[in-house]
Formats: sequence, structure tokens, C-alpha cells
Amino acid sequence: MAIYDDVKITINLNELVDIRARLLTEYENYAKKIVKGEYLDKNDVDRIASKLRDTLTWDTLYSMVDEAVLEYLDIKETHYGERSIESLDITMEKEKKEREKEFKKNFEMVKLESTSWTIDVPRRKQ
Repeated sequence: MAIYDDVKITINLNELVDIRARLLTEYENYAKKIVKGEYLDKNDVDRIASKLRDTLTWDTLYSMVDEAVLEYLDIKETHYGERSIESLDITMEKEKKEREKEFKKNFEMVKLESTSWTIDVPRRKQ
């Protein structure tokens, strides 16, 4: 049997959504609103949690972990995400220029005209 020292976190999104909904409404008893269909029921909570499974980001968690590591290492000045965003912009710009260059190398734009419309379309160079 193996012994693991890793710390694992399990998050029940349905439970979290329900708890946060209660917190946001200041722990109000909303049973009457559920009966009237005016507030969140289990299906509503499940729909919100299901959407969060696809859209939830961990930026805040990563930021907190980064800050804890940097604090432990006694590194004072940080700008979270600054380098990655800058390098991402540069990379995207380079890729865009490469795609445009490749397009111009292989295609030329031609105007197709009719009496009521004009459209530019790419035509492969021979």
C-alpha cells in the first residue's frame, strides 16, 4: 500500500453553488420562493454547476498559490500573468503575420462583380 503526501482538493460544484446562493441572499430561507418557482431549486443549481464545469477558471487559485510560493521564497515584487500575456500577444502576432504571408504566397484576391453586389474572393495561384 502506497502512502501519498500530496494534498488533494475535491469541490462539489452543486454544493458550492447552493451555499454561495444562500450566502448571496444572506442565508435567507427561500423555501417559499422555490415552491412559487421564484428562486433556485436543485435543477437550477445543477444547471449553474454544469455550466461552471465548462467555464470555471482557476486564475484566482493559481494567483494565490503563486503568491504563497513567492512569499515563501521571499520574492517581493511580482506581476502575476504579465509575462505570459505579453508573450501570448507576441506569439499571436507572429502567427498572424505567418498566416498572412502564407496566404499571399498561395492566393490572390479577385473581385467578383454583379449588377447588385461585389465580393472579394481568394483564388489559388498557379
